[in-house]
Amino acid sequence: MSSKSIELPVLGQVLRLNCPEEQHEALRQAARVLDQRVSEMKERTGILQVEKVLSIVALNLSYELIQEQQKSQLIENVVMTRIQQLDSSLESVLSQKTTL
Repeated sequence: MSSKSIELPVLGQVLRLNCPEEQHEALRQAARVLDQRVSEMKERTGILQVEKVLSIVALNLSYELIQEQQKSQLIENVVMTRIQQLDSSLESVLSQKTTL
């Protein structure tokens, strides 16, 4: 996996980063989303200082990430419980079959 330089327009500036080529499009998409969220936050709050707006956007993104992680953990717990129930049911059926 070789890294290649990519230029991303973010908040009116060009960032030059090195990353694997297969991640370039995802990085471009992330830059577009960041630009959009910052613009929306500026409009909604009327705050013009980019650093403050970025802090609010970063806080919102962190909150959303935590929410998604909690959902994922909940789903994982449900799946593990179901697997354990199925395993138990299969063991029960197999043990009944061998006694017949």
